[in-house]
Amino acid sequence: MADADQLGVELRRVVDRLRALSLDRLAQPAPPWPSRAAAARDAAQVLAATAQGVEERDAAHAPAYRVVPALGPHAAADQVAVTGADLRRAVAATPAGARVWLGAGRAPVDLAVRRATDALAALRRAL
Repeated sequence: MADADQLGVELRRVVDRLRALSLDRLAQPAPPWPSRAAAARDAAQVLAATAQGVEERDAAHAPAYRVVPALGPHAAADQVAVTGADLRRAVAATPAGARVWLGAGRAPVDLAVRRATDALAALRRAL
């Protein structure tokens, strides 16, 4: 699945960039986010919710999405790395063309992966 490959590429770029930033840089604003760390947490939330929607694709109702905890800026790279890895594993175990939960509705898994990749690309541009 080409979209999953692009997700992996974007994930590596963003995590590498986050790990290279100092705590001071992570705390600096990245409009519209109050900080680069907050932007990373928002991206991690998108990745986590997307992974949960993929994992629970057979559920009758949209999942009660878990919330990524608000940790300090030092955890930004790890939160993105872990939630991204979870999404990549979930997508790898999902048949092509499957419909997954995306928000309150269902969508093709490829669309969910593209939206997650777009969130990572937006984060990379904000860094």
